[in-house]
Amino acid sequence: GTICIYTPEEILRAGGFIPVRVLGINEPPSRSDTHLQPFYCPLSRSCLDQALRGDYDYLDGLVTSYSCDTYRGLVQLWKQNVPLSYFHILGMPSRVDTPEAQTLLVEEMAEWITSLEEAFQCDISSEALRYAIQVYNTNRALLRELYQFRQEDTPRLSGTEVLEAVLSGMVCPKDQHNQLLQDFLQEVKGRPQSSSKPPRLMLVGSELDNPEILRLVEASGAVVVSDDLCTGSRSLWNDCPRGDIDPLIAIAQRYLSLIPCPTKYPIEPKYQHIFRMIEQSRAQGVIVLQQMFCHPHELEYPYLQGLLKERQIPSVCIELDATYSDEDIQSQTEGLIERIE
Repeated sequence: GTICIYTPEEILRAGGFIPVRVLGINEPPSRSDTHLQPFYCPLSRSCLDQALRGDYDYLDGLVTSYSCDTYRGLVQLWKQNVPLSYFHILGMPSRVDTPEAQTLLVEEMAEWITSLEEAFQCDISSEALRYAIQVYNTNRALLRELYQFRQEDTPRLSGTEVLEAVLSGMVCPKDQHNQLLQDFLQEVKGRPQSSSKPPRLMLVGSELDNPEILRLVEASGAVVVSDDLCTGSRSLWNDCPRGDIDPLIAIAQRYLSLIPCPTKYPIEPKYQHIFRMIEQSRAQGVIVLQQMFCHPHELEYPYLQGLLKERQIPSVCIELDATYSDEDIQSQTEGLIERIE
């Protein structure tokens, strides 16, 4: 099981493992509140709740990279209360733009590989790492091709379908997902283009694991043409370098150059990515999906709001808890559409 997009899944694939992203569900927690206060983010509470209920008992281990304190606490609580044979927190630097960050991450990954080999009696070779890099680079390229269809004047697929495509790849082997994506792309290419041109929106936030929220947004009369989400463009927008390079260095360079989330510094590439996506997709408005009590994103939001106002881009912030109101999401989306029109 993995929790954060900063976890280098290529290493797990090279060892013969199937990485499974631990995702939240749209249900109020029934057991995790005995371990986490209600002012922790709903995602961490939902993930722990599922673990305590036994939903993830099929996992052989749990690993995450260091991003926020809540995720680190989640892994520790999981370890104390749910017996799995393997737990690991990868030391991911918070400042990602220095030579020391790459040195640290390469050393951390080497230690992680050793612990995986000892715990599961497997061999993670350089050749296996290079093949895993190829598989994952192919997967990300196919997803980016899917994103290109969102930039059409009349997109042939919805934002909901794109999120479902991304999420499906987080819970199945990437080789299998690559074939599914190739088939899906062929189906999308054969679709006729619509004559309607609904307002074009971009979603910004942390993790979104519930496609129903996008369905509500798009049912309000808009189309979601781009995103800046952990379960969206940030997870697939860059690749591991190819060529004659040590595979661990290639993996480190890729994860240190991800479109950053607010737990990483410098954060400026995130805003550059957002406004580049707005321009390329011709988005007319932005919906910020704010996980309640996600402190890194809450602290960042006022600055992002100011940047959007400077550029006269209409926006709205919708807070999400473990449960949500369909009417509230649709009414706020409709209000944004009215401002755009």
